[in-house]
Amino acid sequence: MSQTTEKKAVLEAKASAYQKELVEEIADIKQVAKERGGQILIAGGVLAGAYLLYSLFSDSSKKSEKKESSFLGNALTSYAVGIALSLAKDQLVDYLKKLESESSK
Repeated sequence: MSQTTEKKAVLEAKASAYQKELVEEIADIKQVAKERGGQILIAGGVLAGAYLLYSLFSDSSKKSEKKESSFLGNALTSYAVGIALSLAKDQLVDYLKKLESESSK
């Protein structure tokens, strides 16, 4: 009986250790997913904002009237899209650097 009890205690200790490791790994995975998800949301928001700005300032082919495109409207559209794409690029570069530094550890 004592041998069985000892084996049971050893197995329970191993199971407890494995459970603790799994809980720690899950917590780490949740943290990484939260960080990456936030970065992806920021980049997506920047791209969506760029698209909205572009659609605001660009001529729509769905309109029945045709307007002359103004130089100022085109310049503002180009500038807004350029800024939004630059911000998105910066976010993606930061994400890739972070990903590379985590994989090299």
